Amino acid sequence: PTDYVRRVVSDAIGRPVRLRIDNLVPRSRGLGSSAAVMAASAAAAIRATGEEPTSARLYELVTAIEGHGDNAGAAVFGGLVAVAGDTLRHLELSPDLVFVFGVPHERLKTREARNALPDAISRVAAARNAARMAFVIEGLRTADAAAFAEAGGDEIHEVYRNPLSPLTGEMMEEALAAGALHAAWSGAGPTAMAVTLEPDAVVTALEEVLGDRGRVLVLDVAKTGWQ
Repeated sequence: PTDYVRRVVSDAIGRPVRLRIDNLVPRSRGLGSSAAVMAASAAAAIRATGEEPTSARLYELVTAIEGHGDNAGAAVFGGLVAVAGDTLRHLELSPDLVFVFGVPHERLKTREARNALPDAISRVAAARNAARMAFVIEGLRTADAAAFAEAGGDEIHEVYRNPLSPLTGEMMEEALAAGALHAAWSGAGPTAMAVTLEPDAVVTALEEVLGDRGRVLVLDVAKTGWQ
């Protein structure tokens, strides 16, 4: 909400601000809309004070507001980023990959999605997921179908969130059947993300699943984030 963003940005820069937000990112869909809004709002507020914002300062502000740096890093810097603690690194991303999103009209609040997760997971599940992550990163780097083939089957969040949005799982299944290299929940959902080399069949498959329950977006990867 605009009032919340105004308050936290005002606190961050130490001055009152007035904001008008036109947000094109669907909210509560797992697409990082809050981090995008925070980055844009903080940049606008800093510029209103006569300063030119730097990416480093924006990343610090948005991370503090969001409470974690993953979405903040993507919104501020763009591209494929990895965040661990206070360290952020850009990772290589194959230019051949196309990202297709099935975005349901129905919203799923991040808090609700987080509450669906267990307090603990088994050691073996964690180990399997760590291995899958390595293959995800390799697939994103190389666009290698064999790497992506080993990357699916998340056991940390998707398996617990599937009951919250069966439509998400259905979209993932149909995207893979249509030739997608990989399909996953986008963030906390309910959007499904498909990674592909040939988007047409995947787009058609997702449109058939969604019908009038949502829309399909084919999105470019922003290389420069907030700028």
